[in-house]
Amino acid sequence: MSPEIVLTVPMSRSHYVVAPLGLGYIATASRNAGIHDIAILDCIKEGYDTTGLRHALKRMGPRVVGFQVFSSSYDAVVQGADLVKETLPHAVVIVGGPHVSATGLQMLRDVPSIDYGLVGEGEVGFPMLMQRLLRSEPIPMEDIPGLVWRNKGELHENPRAIVKDLDTLGFPAWDLMPPNTYPDAPQGAFYEQFPIAPMASSRGCPYRCTFCGSPVNMGNRLRFRSLPHVFAEMDMLRTQYGVKEFHFVDDMFNASKSRVLEFCATLKGKTWGISYTFPNGLRLNTIDEEMLVAMKESGAYAFTVGIESGSPRILAAMNKKLTVDMIREKVNLISKTGLEPSGFFLIGFPGETREDMRMTLDFAKSLPIKRAHFSNFLPLPGTEATRKLMDSGELQTIPWGELAYASVPYAPQGITKEELKAFQRRAFLEFHMRPKIL
Repeated sequence: MSPEIVLTVPMSRSHYVVAPLGLGYIATASRNAGIHDIAILDCIKEGYDTTGLRHALKRMGPRVVGFQVFSSSYDAVVQGADLVKETLPHAVVIVGGPHVSATGLQMLRDVPSIDYGLVGEGEVGFPMLMQRLLRSEPIPMEDIPGLVWRNKGELHENPRAIVKDLDTLGFPAWDLMPPNTYPDAPQGAFYEQFPIAPMASSRGCPYRCTFCGSPVNMGNRLRFRSLPHVFAEMDMLRTQYGVKEFHFVDDMFNASKSRVLEFCATLKGKTWGISYTFPNGLRLNTIDEEMLVAMKESGAYAFTVGIESGSPRILAAMNKKLTVDMIREKVNLISKTGLEPSGFFLIGFPGETREDMRMTLDFAKSLPIKRAHFSNFLPLPGTEATRKLMDSGELQTIPWGELAYASVPYAPQGITKEELKAFQRRAFLEFHMRPKIL
């Protein structure tokens, strides 16, 4: 049977090939609302270009096509939405995800081939919209949380929903995106066991780093799944799909020490033989030795931490709530416990100078970390740093398609984009080509 709904990861050359948890949760929410004819189409995993997507849409013939939108995939989504209207003129096109949550009405205003958008957490609004469109249920548009819609030529954005009890969402629809069909190393070149599954045990982040887009999408209110719910999903993935490693993509997995210790003690007692890590990083200031030892004993093997800068001035401008001394102390502690620390670093932050960037590279080299990720600052929509750049006139427009870490969409005043890209390459080589790292 052809699916009524196809949820789509858009075409991209990204090396980041991982099961789309957000679409998985949307699919589960739709099923819970009685809409079961649904599929997930991951164009990155399938290697689909425009021709591949067109053939897939013709073969599947859905009534609704939803696109997951990150700012970096904006151009691909626009192309995909136009392609849907060419291939299936009567199909409804819906967009959601971080970019839509950050820009609200803008995408519908700019792209006529998009019919609806959803801002924020879409698990409440999407099924209601499907019940209205596919089942003709009399649900007023105004009552659908997070909906962006047109009415007589005018655009409207409804207040977004906040899911307070994450357990009520159930598990993502793993049968539509089996983790054992994804690449060995979905989030980079390093892992211990395969198959791997990404998981989210919480949503939200109470911190307000000025460059981070996470609060724009998930909000600042931190919400946790219950640990029995988390372990039930892990067990299901382990037994049904053979998953041996879990990548927790939480923004604040280690916000609660007591929860982390309970997680580790419970996992250690299960003797599953699994490993786990945190590709999005852990918050440094809440780490201590007891927590690290418990994690290591229960299967954690490597940590990536958000260091960002070696310049105290830039750390303050980022609102990181970290000092250089604290960073050094915590990274040394991670290394001392026998875990492998890696660091995220950000270069080209607004107001940064060549001296600041050099301080960051020298700081990275002074730390006991084996890998360093030097990313260019991205003016993500909705963030405080981007708003300040737009308000001051330093940034006039944002090239959405360039908001990827391999690109340089912005450079601080006094530094060219070419110079910033050259420094990024230099930093990567200078850090990793040292004999002790090799």
